[in-house]
This record gives sequence, structure tokens and C-alpha cells, in this order.
Amino acid sequence: MLKYSDGVKAMKVVIAAGGTGGHIYPALALADILKKTRPETEILFFGSSGRMEAEVIPAHGYRFHGEEMTGTNGGISAKVHSLLSLVKAGRHCRKLLKEEKPDICVGFGNYISVPLILAAHRMHIPTMIHEQNSFAGKANRLLSRYCDAIVTCYASNEEQMPKEKIRLLGNPQATTAADTHYDAEDGAKAGLDPAKPFVLVMMGSLGSESVSKIIDEACGMLDEDYQVIIAAGRDNEYQFVHTDSSRHIVVPFVDGKKMLKGCEAAVLRAGATTMAEIGAIGCAAILIPSPYVPNNHQYYNAAEYADKDAAILLEEKDLSAEKLAQTLNALMKDPERRETLRRNTKKAGKADAAYRMIEWMEELADGR
Repeated sequence: MLKYSDGVKAMKVVIAAGGTGGHIYPALALADILKKTRPETEILFFGSSGRMEAEVIPAHGYRFHGEEMTGTNGGISAKVHSLLSLVKAGRHCRKLLKEEKPDICVGFGNYISVPLILAAHRMHIPTMIHEQNSFAGKANRLLSRYCDAIVTCYASNEEQMPKEKIRLLGNPQATTAADTHYDAEDGAKAGLDPAKPFVLVMMGSLGSESVSKIIDEACGMLDEDYQVIIAAGRDNEYQFVHTDSSRHIVVPFVDGKKMLKGCEAAVLRAGATTMAEIGAIGCAAILIPSPYVPNNHQYYNAAEYADKDAAILLEEKDLSAEKLAQTLNALMKDPERRETLRRNTKKAGKADAAYRMIEWMEELADGR
């Protein structure tokens, strides 16, 4: 049962998250809102000792327990090695849960969630999983049979996992994005003219070599009454040779949430984090989903928004500099179209996702 102190509920939560930022950062967003709204909550993260979560999560000030685990990608040998590592991690999870005695365990997808959620299920500890994408990953589809609750961001997940366990609450990162503020000084520091509207172009943290070449060529076809800031990604700035410092600014990184808040329009990939942020902020976006991700899930993410007239979808296979420039110029000439996209994007987003997820966690923990 939940512990109480001076009338305040205090949960102890173990969160499994890792592998990629798309799994880690929603989990951190949930943890941050938990600590902000329920300071007495105890939080422990579980993940792989050899992947980015082992550095990122402790750097955010949270306790972290790591196990050696490997994914199932590769041949037979790799799959056998992965299975053995997960079985071993499962034994360690049972020991960890006996020591920690959490009120609830939450998994954010990826194989890293599997040993913790299965161990908690066997020990009758309430369990919840979070699916960030419109096409659920293999790990979450497996865990959906055993967990008590499933939080999703897209209605399409109801066709992939037990519908009776699902609540469409959204991505916790939307909650942190909704609280973001943009100041003209933020843009000025990046070289933007505060008097001119700007378009944000962002193809993920690493950028995209193929799309960057198209964007670079399109820059010469863009209208002169707006400026463009391009977050090129690590080691990807060399792709941009047709830009100039006055209207087309190329930088390695930007604060994505702030720039989304301040821009008139954006050209983006359609990863889970990006979709959560534009939904919370309300952004007129042209989405170019990456075709190089499992299950082509970015396409399905983007298509759900496009079907609601909440975004413009351009597939990479059909993309050209001319098409991108024409689409962006038309959008920037049409304030009513941008406002429609912003309004519909906000309807599709779930800015209160973290708060509603926490309420459900407490409901599950209280029912033990």
C-alpha cells in the first residue's frame, strides 16, 4: 500500500527505461513531474549498465540500477545471448524488488523493460507500461499480456494490445513541453533576427544525411520574408553549402522545445518525442518520417496526425527540394492554414499526460 506522511501519499516507484532517448526521456519527464508534484516519492530507475541510460539517468539526479543486457537484433547467436542475459537480469530483478518493495513498476518499452515488468508481475506488484509510438514495439506487445495497465499515445494501439487495459493518456514529455517558454533572446543567441518569423528544421539529434542534402538545395528556393534555422545534428553541418548567414542559419543543436514554441512552422522527423512536443505546444509542422526505424513507426505516427489535419506529411521516398520548398513557402504564405494545424495538433496532443499517468499509478498502487 502507499505510504502516508502528514496526509500526503508517497509512492515508491521503479521505472525501467533505456536503449534510446525515445524511451529514456519520457521516463525522466514522468519522474521529474512526480518529484515536482509529490516530493516524497521514491524513484529508482532500472536499465542496461552498458547503454546511454547508465550515464543520462544518474546525471539527472536519480538512483539507477544497471544490469548487463543485450537486444535481440542479429543472428541466432545474438538472440540466444540476449535471451540468456534477460533471464539473468530477471533473477536479479526479483532480488531487487524484494529489497526495494516498490508500490508500482513502470516500463517504457524496449527489451530493457522485459525482466523488470515480468518479475514484478510474478511478485504481484502492480505494473504499467508506456507505449510512445502508434505501432507498438515487440517488447511492449509481449508485456501487454502480463501488465496491469497500458498507457498509449495513439488510438491505433488498441488494435495491437489488450484494449481493456489501455488508457490513451499521451507522452509525459508533452507535459514538460507545455510548460516551455520562448523568448526572442533565445533566438537571437542562435543568430535569428527577432523581427522576422522563422522556420525550425530539425531531423533528430544525429540529423539525416539524405534529407539534409534536399533541405540544403531547397534553401535556395525559399521565400525571403522568413528565416530558417537548421539543427543539423552531430557532424552533419558539412551537408549545408547553399545557406547564408542572414536567412539560413545552420547549428549543430538547438533547444527543440523552446524553438518549437517560438517558430511559425517546423520541418521535423516524426519520432515519439517530437510528436509529443508538437502536440503539447501546438506547432504547424511538416513531417518527414524516417523510413529507417523499426516497423516504420514514424510513418504511422505522422499519418495519425495528418489524418486529423494536424500536420503535413511528406514521405522521404517522394521528397525533392522543389516539393519541400513549395510546401513550406505555401504554408508560410497562409496564416490561416498554420493556425488550423496548430489548433488540430493541440487537440491531438495530451499536455496533461504526466499528471494523468501519475493518477493512474496511484490508483493501481492503492488497490494492492
